[in-house]
Amino acid sequence: MSSIRGKAIRTAVIAAASVAGIGALSALSGPLIIALGVRAASVLTTAVGVLGGGLFLLSSADLVRGAAKQYRIASDEKKTQMLSVEADDIPQEDMTSPEATRERLNMIKSSSPRLAGLMDSCLAQLDRMDELQRRQQELLSLNQAAYLKDTVGTLNTVEREICLNLRGVVNQCIIAGDGADVSRIDTKKVDDILTQNKQLLDQSKELLVVSADWIDKYNSQEGGADRSLLDNWIKVIHDTIHGIENS
Repeated sequence: MSSIRGKAIRTAVIAAASVAGIGALSALSGPLIIALGVRAASVLTTAVGVLGGGLFLLSSADLVRGAAKQYRIASDEKKTQMLSVEADDIPQEDMTSPEATRERLNMIKSSSPRLAGLMDSCLAQLDRMDELQRRQQELLSLNQAAYLKDTVGTLNTVEREICLNLRGVVNQCIIAGDGADVSRIDTKKVDDILTQNKQLLDQSKELLVVSADWIDKYNSQEGGADRSLLDNWIKVIHDTIHGIENS
């Protein structure tokens, strides 16, 4: 903006100088004619006028180009801001939330009866995860085993991963559309997702068994039990999640 203002000032100065120069020559036309002759004085006056006009036109063109460039920049910035606002206006659905995932699955089930069986399979996985988390919490609470709270964190991570995986199933249902055109669903992708979730659920169940076994040993040996097997299972689960996310 300051660049355009500077160009405008420069153009105004050139215009004023041109007018002043022509005016000065007009005022001195008599002495010039006497000194140079009519033809030479006329040529000089014309040359000054052309030079001043040329400089004014060049400066004006530069001013117009600068203004056009500034307009394009401002227009591009406005477009960028509009796109940013439009992106911010897109509602964000938290598909790592079991509640939001369950709600979405039930919505598809009620609106597309042909997908009810698939939605029931997905909901059954969420139900099984809820049950495993409940039993793990009960095990730790009964035995006052706060020292195994990392197992609860691991199961919470599994739950989030299962929800993220089920987002892929929901995406396939969106592709199928309201008419639930099952032929448009990538059944292999859906089967892979459900298989991956089943693997995580089976490993979580095994973690529950190993946790109970370690607690019994811990209680009988007054804290001297080796928890390497338990730690190995936690690592197995995290490795499985890492493998799914990078597959």
